[in-house]
Amino acid sequence: MSTQSAPQSSDKPAERTSAGWSQRSGPSGTAALVLAALGVAFGDIGTSPLYAIKACFSKTYGLQPEPAEVLGLLSLVFWSLFLVVSCKYVLLMLLIDSRGEGGICAMLDRIRNERLPKHWRFFAFSATVLGAALLFGDGVITPAISVLSALEGLAFHSAQLERYIMPVSVVVLAILFLVQRFGTGRVGVVFAPIMVVWFLSIAILGAIAISEKPEVLAALNPAYAISFIRAHSGEAFVVLGAVVLVVTGCEALYADLGHFGRKAIRIGWFTLVLPSLLLCYFGQGAAILVDPSARDSPFFSIVPTQLLWPMIILSTMAAVIASQAIISGLFSLTRQASNLGLLPPLKVIHTSTSQKGQIFVPVVNVFLMTCCIILVVVFHKSDALASAYGIAVTGLMVLSTLMFMVVTRSVLRWPFLVVLGLGSCFLLIDLIFFSANVLKIKDGGWVPLVIATVFTAIMSTWLRGSILINRQHRIKSISFTSFKGLWGDRELKRVPGVGVFLTTSRIGVPPSLTTIYRNFKVLPEKVVLLSIQIEEVPYIGIHRNIRVYQMPGDFYHVTVRRGYLDEVNVPEIMERALTQGLDIDPDLITYYVRQLIIDTSANRRMIRWRRRLFQFLLRNQWPAVWAFHLPPHRTMAVGIVVRL
Repeated sequence: MSTQSAPQSSDKPAERTSAGWSQRSGPSGTAALVLAALGVAFGDIGTSPLYAIKACFSKTYGLQPEPAEVLGLLSLVFWSLFLVVSCKYVLLMLLIDSRGEGGICAMLDRIRNERLPKHWRFFAFSATVLGAALLFGDGVITPAISVLSALEGLAFHSAQLERYIMPVSVVVLAILFLVQRFGTGRVGVVFAPIMVVWFLSIAILGAIAISEKPEVLAALNPAYAISFIRAHSGEAFVVLGAVVLVVTGCEALYADLGHFGRKAIRIGWFTLVLPSLLLCYFGQGAAILVDPSARDSPFFSIVPTQLLWPMIILSTMAAVIASQAIISGLFSLTRQASNLGLLPPLKVIHTSTSQKGQIFVPVVNVFLMTCCIILVVVFHKSDALASAYGIAVTGLMVLSTLMFMVVTRSVLRWPFLVVLGLGSCFLLIDLIFFSANVLKIKDGGWVPLVIATVFTAIMSTWLRGSILINRQHRIKSISFTSFKGLWGDRELKRVPGVGVFLTTSRIGVPPSLTTIYRNFKVLPEKVVLLSIQIEEVPYIGIHRNIRVYQMPGDFYHVTVRRGYLDEVNVPEIMERALTQGLDIDPDLITYYVRQLIIDTSANRRMIRWRRRLFQFLLRNQWPAVWAFHLPPHRTMAVGIVVRL
């Protein structure tokens, strides 16, 4: 098992196994998922109105609050939402999943078993590693900029309150990350009503502002976007670096597919989220046409004075929820990357009985909280972070489009011309956005790139080290027949005791057992090969799913199926196996687990910094003793030396 998981509870009834982990069927189940999705998946993209239009009118870009430029900008916003979010992600990208999970790692999982040329497989792994790293870079900035931009409404109310923005943001972010352990589903249920109020509020405020200047609706015509680009070719290109802020969150939305399913996400997007966003963006444009000074704070300019404080509070809560989309998406991404061998085994806590994708990864949560707080303290204002925002997500958009083309052609078998046509259109849009954001590297865009570089180094090093290890025959599982051939016709020496060896293979002999025999030419009196298989259902009754197979020479093979929410307690499994025909003395058991030892002698296959990084990751992966509740005083680690 590449990703070791810790369930939140273990005393659930076995009869719940038949429910599976698939989405709840029926209108009530779908409605619940849509509501929860509103509280998580759409948080990021749903709070872009707080800072997107404001960033477009930054002094850096030189836009003027004139009708032609405002309408051209609104037209770019509308068609970006329509083409990138609605068409590319909500309608097409959500078609691609791996066991219900979404994200760029899910696309790699779909093609890794396909017979692709070597160079295409290399490209797929490289794109996935880089894309996942970029999403981590984006995930660090999203909570910080969302919370800061919401609390900047305090400065709009009173200049004296501006000094409280940064410390209050730190407190809000700390609370957000501390509640993650309660699970995406529970957090989503709490957040959902707030987000419904948020979307309805920005829709109403936007509609009121539009009623004062209804001509802004003409921006639905793409001719305004084209005219804007023609009239301001240089400016328009640079402004796209800010326009892309309206679509940030689409990658997190795709990564959240495993939490809620495509049906719930599509219903929520088209019925509430998209209409509300468009009304709010167009309302801000109308406010700027009415009062050019509104460009300094276009969102709060459409809020009536008597509602300013309620909207500051609501926008702060919405900003907190916005962070939830990227956080839950990164939890899913981390597990997928670990399952693909891009990250070491990490502690993963499942938090839902109905959705296998709802998980909590403590180490990722701590990392994100630390980085977000540092960014808030260093940058202070959302304008400064806006320059850092965008390059990571647009780079990931490019890679996702390329992976989309590979998957739809090689796995889904779409016609070549369809894949080429759709892929080329989306790739052109993505490359334009990415190119515009490259200009912001020196103004803060280096932040997500540095974070992405660190994660790229981590994932590529772990992947390379794992490949080198797996190529060495002595750490691979071998068949029982091959294992017996190690001593041939000689009498097998045995010592008193029972050796329990954990293995992921259903039939093979684990490397820890072969290592013991090769080095000591002796085996325990009785040997138990314990194979644990985690299934995609929440609970499996242990008493019905243990199989004991007796083999020649006092060897036993015990297989057990466990649900993803079940506690994997190996001593308990062994006790239950005694009732299924396992003939051993439980008081004589010693558990054996594999421990890799890196050989630092000559003939090195990895450069020095990679080798040290791999050693660090190896030492800090989640120990099997904790994962499987093994008694430390009766557990022995079998060191297997590998050369890197």
